[in-house]
Amino acid sequence: MRITPLLAAAFLFAAAATAQPILLSGTIGKAPVFLDLDRTGDTVSGWYFYLKVGKQIRLDGKLDPNGLFDIQEYTASTNSRTGSFKGRIKNGHWTGTWTDAAKKKSFDVTFDEVRGTLKEADGRLACAVRSRDAYGTRTTQSLDLTLKGGKVKALTLALSEKMDGGDAQNCRLDLNDLKQVPAPVGIMLRTRGDRSGGEHHCTVHLFPAGDYLVARLGDASQSNDDCRGAGDSMFCSPRAFWLGLAVNRQTQVCKQVK
Repeated sequence: MRITPLLAAAFLFAAAATAQPILLSGTIGKAPVFLDLDRTGDTVSGWYFYLKVGKQIRLDGKLDPNGLFDIQEYTASTNSRTGSFKGRIKNGHWTGTWTDAAKKKSFDVTFDEVRGTLKEADGRLACAVRSRDAYGTRTTQSLDLTLKGGKVKALTLALSEKMDGGDAQNCRLDLNDLKQVPAPVGIMLRTRGDRSGGEHHCTVHLFPAGDYLVARLGDASQSNDDCRGAGDSMFCSPRAFWLGLAVNRQTQVCKQVK
């Protein structure tokens, strides 16, 4: 069968509709951002966040076979539309414009699909972030990571949550609990006690994002993969939950992703 350019484009679009995740890093104006999308057919949904802030913003939109994107952003609390992204995709490079819902502000956007494996990110990253919410819960989360040639040589992750007048809730993982497994992008680690039929699962993902590293604990697309435990091991106490981290590799300052 002779494959015409139009038919080839149709094949490519059909292949793209097999629900592969899309990870992007880049800028809105001059601000660095990270996008985590899932594609089903011609629709995408997911989140993005400013790497200097860490607050997730919900996304829903459309891609078309001609390489155009039209994606809307919404507040998580009120589901109000706050802006939109429109532009074109070519060879994994996304360019276009972000416009606020009132159409009073707009910024150029440039995103690239995340394809790196952190092989060049040798060295140690160590950071801690502390926060307090409106209910009086104080949270401290830390990361201590050493990389060499795309391999994790040392890793400790810890989280502590304490409400005023209440008991502390903690989470902890270190490299003794984990093993590095092949990953198409970034670095992925899976807990050694993870079993296919187990109640809990845990994968830790490390992604490059320009001057930043993004650490994601658990995988929302997989059942019970929240890194609270795996097999017979529990990594979090009953009311504690992991948050992701965005780490500036130059300043070693981290932000929680929530």
